[in-house]
Amino acid sequence: MRTGALRGSGSCDDGRVASATYSAQAIVLRMVRYGEADGVMALQTLERGRVSAFAKGVRRPTSKLRGRLQPGIVVQLELAPGKGELHSIRGAQVIDANAGLWVQGYRLQAASSILEATLRVTPEEEENPGPFHLLARGLALLAVSPPRPTPPRLDPLVLSVQLKLILSAGLLPQLAACVVCGRGDDLPGFSARLGGMLCEGCQERGEVMDGPIHQALVAIVGRPLADAAEACPPSACAGVERVIGLVLREHLGVELRSATPL
Repeated sequence: MRTGALRGSGSCDDGRVASATYSAQAIVLRMVRYGEADGVMALQTLERGRVSAFAKGVRRPTSKLRGRLQPGIVVQLELAPGKGELHSIRGAQVIDANAGLWVQGYRLQAASSILEATLRVTPEEEENPGPFHLLARGLALLAVSPPRPTPPRLDPLVLSVQLKLILSAGLLPQLAACVVCGRGDDLPGFSARLGGMLCEGCQERGEVMDGPIHQALVAIVGRPLADAAEACPPSACAGVERVIGLVLREHLGVELRSATPL
């Protein structure tokens, strides 16, 4: 049976319709404690986008789900629709534990920045496999990457995933030409409110952006995640983070807790 297919919806003896279950690949983004032993999971799924799901007893030491529903783990879930938009987790099998994340504090903090950005940027219940594949690839690369002499939130891989999430959401600023007049060269300014780069003549309508930051933004968008370190040199990382923060605040009203305050 294909992934995402319904597992059946028969009738109960009392005449009520039994809940259909379905299978979905998912990455755990976050768990919020509920009651004494339960949890509400934020999941990025391949088939249905971001969903919320209730995991009964997940925090009990004896729960089989406990070790399988940790942030950053890729799992195959059996889900059942619940009340409203809250699904119910009936079973979970680990596809990729991304074990390398758990053996080094730097990687775990960097992964947290990626997971938070995915949670805040992707809309709930929107069928778009792009963010799932992007997140899965980013976590897999991060799990084997060496730590860098920068804060984890400024790791080029973290910034590349975040910027590509913005691209997936349709919020990427205009980088190739002035967003006001269309001039395609000499772009020393930027405005998140206007939606992109500004030429010298329009620069006063935004803020100054150094050339290396602009070059890094363009390179990140055009190159695969595996080339993140080459696309975003250390000197540009803080500037790229600032641009990401400005775009998220302007268009989504979001400020990442893991980022430097603007």
